[in-house]
Parts: sequence; structure tokens; C-alpha cells
Amino acid sequence: MRGITKTFPGVIALRDVNLSVREGEIHAICGENGAGKSTLMKVLSGVYPYGSYEGQIVFQGQERRFSRIADSEHLGIIIIHQGIGARGRSYRSPRISSSATNRRKWASSIGAWPSTGRGNS
Repeated sequence: MRGITKTFPGVIALRDVNLSVREGEIHAICGENGAGKSTLMKVLSGVYPYGSYEGQIVFQGQERRFSRIADSEHLGIIIIHQGIGARGRSYRSPRISSSATNRRKWASSIGAWPSTGRGNS
């Protein structure tokens, strides 16, 4: 992400933010309430579509212009939100990518993957 700026009426939520991530890395975005963490991830994932912010998202060497979440998910960009599940339970989803190959790569990088009963090779 290069030079990301996102504004709302009367508020600059993000100003010239840069974020670089390499394949295989796992990152956590941390900060105080109102720091722009969720806004940045919503830009990256397509919740805020291209044109609603300034700057570039470059992924796999190409500028990406997501217009919806499905566009970023199709490329394997999945945001895991910490939160409360539908029944009031805390959850942490292991879903990193819609690709089984990418899930296995991620799982091997952290040393564990829940059994699916279909073989985990």
C-alpha cells in the first residue's frame, strides 16, 4: 500500500500511509482506538472501493483497484478480524485464503492446521 489517504466528512482517517508485506509474512495491525487500523484494512480488502481513497494498492507487482471484497479475496487477500461471533463467543478464524494450497502454506508456517479429515498434505 502506497500513500493511502482516506477522508470522511471533516476527518482525515488515514494520511499518506505505506504498508509493505512480503509473501509468507503474517502481520498484526495494532494501535489505539481511532488510529485508522480498521479503515486501512477496509481499503486493502475493498470494503472502501477504489476511488474512495487516494494512493495505490500494489499486489504481485500490479496495481489493484478493488471495487468489492470479493475482488481482494479472489487474489487471496483475506482480513481476519478479532471480534465476537454470532453467539457472543470470541473467535479467531484460520481462513487466510480461499486456496487450499495457500492455507496449507500458512498453516505450515505456524506449525499447526486443524484436521479436515481429507488429508493435510
